[in-house]
Amino acid sequence: MADKIKTNEGRDKLQEEIDRLESNSSSAMKPSLPQVSLQEKEYNAPDDDTLKRKAESELDDYRRSTENSLKQKSASEEQELNAKRDAYADAKKNTEAELERQYEAAARAIDNDAVRRGLARSSIASVERGALEREYLNKSADVAREYGNKIAQLESDIASVNKKLQDALNDFNLSYAAKLTNRLNELKAEREKKMEEVIEYNNEIKRKQAALDYDRMKTENDLYSAALNQEKQEKSLDGIPAERRDEIYKAVYQRMDEFLGSLDPAQALLEIRNHSMYRQHLSNYYYNRLYDKYGREVI
Repeated sequence: MADKIKTNEGRDKLQEEIDRLESNSSSAMKPSLPQVSLQEKEYNAPDDDTLKRKAESELDDYRRSTENSLKQKSASEEQELNAKRDAYADAKKNTEAELERQYEAAARAIDNDAVRRGLARSSIASVERGALEREYLNKSADVAREYGNKIAQLESDIASVNKKLQDALNDFNLSYAAKLTNRLNELKAEREKKMEEVIEYNNEIKRKQAALDYDRMKTENDLYSAALNQEKQEKSLDGIPAERRDEIYKAVYQRMDEFLGSLDPAQALLEIRNHSMYRQHLSNYYYNRLYDKYGREVI
């Protein structure tokens, strides 16, 4: 089977060479059909830096809005704490002023009562004034301690607002970095998928282009062979000068001789007896010469 395939391929190649030799005396021209060119896709894949900038741009509004929200919340909290501290400071001041007013009014009342009773310089008046003063001082100390503790706590809370904000921003930065990494990985995966799709598409286009080119060349060859055959029917080699005709017969004979000589004798005998091409393309002289060499059985 392998020898038969090889022989068929060799015969086809021989026929092509014969056609070429004989076409030198032909006026037929090989047609040139228009070529159809399929368009491949182009994809300029972005590099990693470009993808990173794209991911950052996509997340920019998210990053800025979150940071602004945290800062606004912190500023609002600080403003609220400052307002409470100022309110406690005002309340402390007002309470102390009221205690002082009450103390002074009570002191005047004691003094007036002592004068009325003629006890202005008595020890009784001094005792009453002393008791009143101690009561005033105790109440003033209670007010200062009560409001002082509240204001001190608020001062501590105000001082911690900035730290809480920084901690919140640090936590967000970690979350943002993870989100950015995930988006960048998604963009890289999309890039790889796009590249694979383009490669697959272009490979298919190459296969189709090769098929179109093959069909075009085959059609051109078929049309050319048909033109040659038509011309052969209308005009044989007899119409060209004898010297040129003999050169063609001789060249064709040499190609046939080379091909048949490459086969074993039994194959060559069957080849020349079973295929009319050897008779069709040679003069009587060269055909008889070829047949005598390969077509007669050795006894």
